[in-house]
Amino acid sequence: AYGVSQNLQIVAEDALRQIIKETAEQHRCLLIPAFAVGRTQDLIYIIRKMEDEGLIPVMPVYIDSPMGIEATEIYCRHTSEHDLEMEQLRSSESCPIRSRRMVIARTPEQSKAINNEKGPLIIISASGMATGGRVLHHLRQRLPDPNATILLVGYQAEGTRGRLLQDGAKEIKMLAD
Repeated sequence: AYGVSQNLQIVAEDALRQIIKETAEQHRCLLIPAFAVGRTQDLIYIIRKMEDEGLIPVMPVYIDSPMGIEATEIYCRHTSEHDLEMEQLRSSESCPIRSRRMVIARTPEQSKAINNEKGPLIIISASGMATGGRVLHHLRQRLPDPNATILLVGYQAEGTRGRLLQDGAKEIKMLAD
């Protein structure tokens, strides 16, 4: 079992800006377990808009989910399927949902290397309920760290690690525990 720092936050989207600003100011890591399709792209797009508007500082945003990366690339190729604002952004840049310093972790080695990075940084990794995938390695590394913030941005089903975190668990079982 791994201890959980007291800096776990569960918030609505409207508080994301403040959390990112605090992450940058305090040189922390913001880890966001997110669903690979839909939620990951929403987050990147929102971060990009806030960067463009000067509401948050530009910092590395690691996308660490093979499915999330593929879905993001599909979103980028098909901006006409989205709203007018995304289409207008597309006309001026190659991909409107890429944050300014987005880093893609395609390989397991690139994924593991993220854990050596110090803040400020944002990691968006699947799975959204922390049930499997690469996010487990990041949680194992970052949960006990009081200088990391874990942000849950989606529904957390009963019996998942995400729900345990949401409910305030002090310890959770990880990987081979």
